[in-house]
Amino acid sequence: MKNRNKLLPCLVWLLLFGSCSLEDTRDECCGNLIMKYSYQPYEMEAFETNIHSLRHFLFDGSGGYIGEMPPGTTLTRQSLKLDAGDYTMVTVGNLSEKSRCEPALAGGLDSLQLFVAQLFEQQPDCYANSDELYWGVKDFSVDETKRNEYITYMSNIHCRLEIRVFWYNIPPYIGDYVMELKSVPVGYSLNPERNHEVNGFSMPDTTGRVGSYRLRVPLLSQELYGRFVTLRYGEGMIPVFRLWYEDKAITQEIDLARAFRSWGWFPERAHVQAYRIQIQLFSNGKVEVSPWNDVSIEDWVNGGTFG
Repeated sequence: MKNRNKLLPCLVWLLLFGSCSLEDTRDECCGNLIMKYSYQPYEMEAFETNIHSLRHFLFDGSGGYIGEMPPGTTLTRQSLKLDAGDYTMVTVGNLSEKSRCEPALAGGLDSLQLFVAQLFEQQPDCYANSDELYWGVKDFSVDETKRNEYITYMSNIHCRLEIRVFWYNIPPYIGDYVMELKSVPVGYSLNPERNHEVNGFSMPDTTGRVGSYRLRVPLLSQELYGRFVTLRYGEGMIPVFRLWYEDKAITQEIDLARAFRSWGWFPERAHVQAYRIQIQLFSNGKVEVSPWNDVSIEDWVNGGTFG
């Protein structure tokens, strides 16, 4: 009798807290699918420091759009209950209002695209920084007679470019300047059939659409510092830089593709694109562009030809 009394509180606890919710598709005791998420850019797990939100778009085996699935209570582990069959899950990390990503119901997987959405100061066809985006795709099957478990490996699909601008003499104006990058991709196709591999990581193909990104930066200690976040650069899609003060061009267009090639930087071969450059301006119009913290200096004249 004493043992029965000891067990009674345990049974009550199990009834209250151990039952699963048939309404909640994320409840692991009811789900028949566990999807794990991982990001390992350099063979070590780096998910938590880089990816802070996930959106999951689920398609059936024929590419028909089923709907957006809720993330797990822990981002790296998602539990779902699905009927038996074949599926494709497209997952995008760090999406915010800066980006637009919704499949057309009629178009299914073929219609899933992502576009930069936030304009720079409401200027048409000119964008502010995009999200630090990641994506992963997993084709999988569900067997209702067993527990199904898969891993989706995420890829970095954004580019970071830090730019320092300083003058040999003194800046011509005080206040805010505007940095501009031209000819940068502004859209991806997220259809898994339109992707390419870089160092073992799957990267979405661009839609072919390019645009301009702009940053307003203050002059501090006679220098300018800007940090661009854009979609990935590709072969033939490395930006052109220009500096503005109000509506006056401070530099001519600077073709960064030539500089990147001269330094041995090939973004299309890099699964993580993160670059730092510095630009020195002279009163006679000469421009020197170099890797930031690198001792080599390349002379540029008129913003695009080596001097």
